[in-house]
Amino acid sequence: QDVEELVSVKDAVLSCATAEDRHGWQHLFPVQNAALRSRLALHCLEKWPLDACLEILAYCISDLGVTDELKASLQSRKKELQIYQKILNVQNEPLWNDWQDLKKACTDDPQAVMNIILKAKDYELCEEWARLYPVPREDLINLHREHLLHLLEMGHVEKALQLLQRVEDPGICLAISEQCLDQHPNLAASHFLADYLTAHFYASLTTARCKEIQALYIGSKMLLTLPELSRVNYFHLSSRPLLMLEQLLMNMKVDWVAVAVQTLHQLLAGQEIGFTVEDIDNLLSKYAEKALNVPFALKEKRSVLQVNLSVSCLEAHPCGISYCVTLSASPRDRSLQQNLFPQEFVPPEKPPPKQQWIPDDTETICMVCKTERFTMFNRRHHCRRCGRLVCSSCSTKKMAIEACRENLSRVCDQCYSYYNRE
Repeated sequence: QDVEELVSVKDAVLSCATAEDRHGWQHLFPVQNAALRSRLALHCLEKWPLDACLEILAYCISDLGVTDELKASLQSRKKELQIYQKILNVQNEPLWNDWQDLKKACTDDPQAVMNIILKAKDYELCEEWARLYPVPREDLINLHREHLLHLLEMGHVEKALQLLQRVEDPGICLAISEQCLDQHPNLAASHFLADYLTAHFYASLTTARCKEIQALYIGSKMLLTLPELSRVNYFHLSSRPLLMLEQLLMNMKVDWVAVAVQTLHQLLAGQEIGFTVEDIDNLLSKYAEKALNVPFALKEKRSVLQVNLSVSCLEAHPCGISYCVTLSASPRDRSLQQNLFPQEFVPPEKPPPKQQWIPDDTETICMVCKTERFTMFNRRHHCRRCGRLVCSSCSTKKMAIEACRENLSRVCDQCYSYYNRE
């Protein structure tokens, strides 16, 4: 009994010393009574430095004699202090002398604290901090929006989905997703957001907004059918898939158009986004008609153009029509023209580098036969030996070219004939 009384007296003296000053935390470790020690720690934390607080809290939590209720309080304060510690570590310039100053700033000027964390792009820390202090709705939306955009830009789709699932308020979740989508993030992010909004908030969106999001979803699917390096050239049209298709037609990307049209036919089933399969077919018909309407100047001997129109039904949709138009002069007329201009073409001494090739937009007619007009379906080709723009009929041969990666490179018939004379 005397020993127990002595221990109690000793604990009482140590308790007084603990509450005395900034260094009093050192007297808390010898206190025998676990409950007394824990309550003293919780009561006197505001006086002590951060490292000392974390150390004594960890010591109290590890004591098996602490009740569950008391341990929960200790763990909660420890978690709070760890957040302060992280915030103090991310600041570039010391704005607060200690964690007590920071805690006061969190109450007096929470916006300044949040800006410091956002500037460091530590969004998870900002989310932890927002659980400690009441944050205005708009600020909370801004915080989650920046965090979500950051995760999507980094390609962390799973973490982005987890972030949205952590947001308890559906209204805030909807606002975050829509604001992120309106900022036109990268292709994968736009696809994710459009898919998420359609799956979770379809009933909450206006009809116009639904069509807009569905158009963006379909446009992102179309972009994925294009070669990866070319997607950036059409990304600005991702929310207008029909206009993207027309741009592909104007740029004579016939092979890409074929795949894009098949994708559109599959995605448009049961969707209302402002255009239909019929609109696609009308667009294809319009450009096929333009390809057939080829003006050319009268000459002493005008070549007869052979027009082959190939119409084939798409497998998925019998009503869809793809057009392929090939314009070519007959061999007899080409031979006649070459006889009219007997002067032999002499290629440059060395093959020109790619940046010195004849630009696509400078010539509308084949530079070899002088007859074939370049159209959407009669594509330009660059001769790897002379760099000129030629039609497919005048570039049927291949040969080895100096400083060219390919074993055999496509060349115009004139270059091939020049280097393969008997």
